[in-house]
Amino acid sequence: MDKKTLVEERRRQEQFVAQVQQCDALIYSVCRLYGCRRDNSTEDLYQEIVCALWESYDSYNGDSKFSSWLYSVARNTAVAYYRRHQLRQPEVSLTDLERNFEDWHDSPDPLVGELYYLIDQLNADDRYLTGLYIDGYEYDEIAQMMNLSQQAIRTRMSRIKARLKEIKDRQK
Repeated sequence: MDKKTLVEERRRQEQFVAQVQQCDALIYSVCRLYGCRRDNSTEDLYQEIVCALWESYDSYNGDSKFSSWLYSVARNTAVAYYRRHQLRQPEVSLTDLERNFEDWHDSPDPLVGELYYLIDQLNADDRYLTGLYIDGYEYDEIAQMMNLSQQAIRTRMSRIKARLKEIKDRQK
């Protein structure tokens, strides 16, 4: 490689690292929603997502927000990781005294832990959609990421909220 090519490659790598660092919380959100919360698999999944992002970085063409593209790659990587490792936790009652919700989310607030526990009871697509919603994405951005209409997203979110309430009520 000539010097110009090396400089361009170095600039590309630095740009990638900066963009990924800006979306660090987004990657961890995907890891929490798809990874096992009781061992080191969250860190393993995080590393696998970053590797997948780097491998597919050339496919990012700037047509959408970088975070939208990243979330899509991260989700697909997480789903494949989940399938390979079968990480889904069995349903556990909220009344189980040994249940520590902080295992499910890095929050000192038990209500946040409970929310992530309830979300974990949903199917993968609903967890993904809920994660985007929690992370503050607008319905139009979510619709673009999931290749659905805004109305479909609103309808699914309404159903997800009802399902979460049903799961919570069942745990009482």
